[in-house]
Amino acid sequence: MKILLVMDSAEQQNRISEYVKALGFDSIWYRFVLKAMDNIDEINPDGIFVSAVDFPRHWKALVSFFRSTHPASVSPVVVLVNNKFTEKESEKAKHLDVNCLLPEYGADAAALDCLRRVLQSTVPAEKWLDGTASTKATQRQLAMIITNPLTGALIPGKIKKITNFGAVFASDFPELSKNIEPETILKGCSLRAGGAILSPVCKVINNGDTLSLEFLELCESEKKSLEKFLASIS
Repeated sequence: MKILLVMDSAEQQNRISEYVKALGFDSIWYRFVLKAMDNIDEINPDGIFVSAVDFPRHWKALVSFFRSTHPASVSPVVVLVNNKFTEKESEKAKHLDVNCLLPEYGADAAALDCLRRVLQSTVPAEKWLDGTASTKATQRQLAMIITNPLTGALIPGKIKKITNFGAVFASDFPELSKNIEPETILKGCSLRAGGAILSPVCKVINNGDTLSLEFLELCESEKKSLEKFLASIS
């Protein structure tokens, strides 16, 4: 899988390249928008990062050109911005189906979560759920039960990987969970994280050998409990 990076800064390119590499992407870097557009058909990238700071006018031409053949649902576009990026420009980005506006430097946790969510449809869960491995916690510390919304069956299992926004769940009885389709919302979930029992509402991202789950809802106290537990086993 390939991500096209269109920006001037080598430092910034290196930073983003390392991040997308961890998610399983190779990156191709161009310093000029027009040259990138000339070669985009040959490159056929799975997504684009373009700096609106470096190219305040031409980023829109690049995104529009890319969007003519690559829909937002399968090909993410991330635009790097700074505090000079106006509300009007944000509206243009929305019109062009830009998936994420990311601060050029000093991206906060919310911005990185946005980026991860953008990319999760194109990479394996083991990549976008890059977080704390459950091998650092015992089964007594970390376990989960989900409810199959189609049958009402309670399905216990183990957590293979977990972050503050999702988990990879391995059912103890795979035959009870094999009929759960991606995008299914799971409301009857119980997650043990250390001494805390949490009740996340989850969305199924993928169902194969394991279920990749995104946490859609956690109350503030549960979020803090999960963050505290993850910090304790990191």
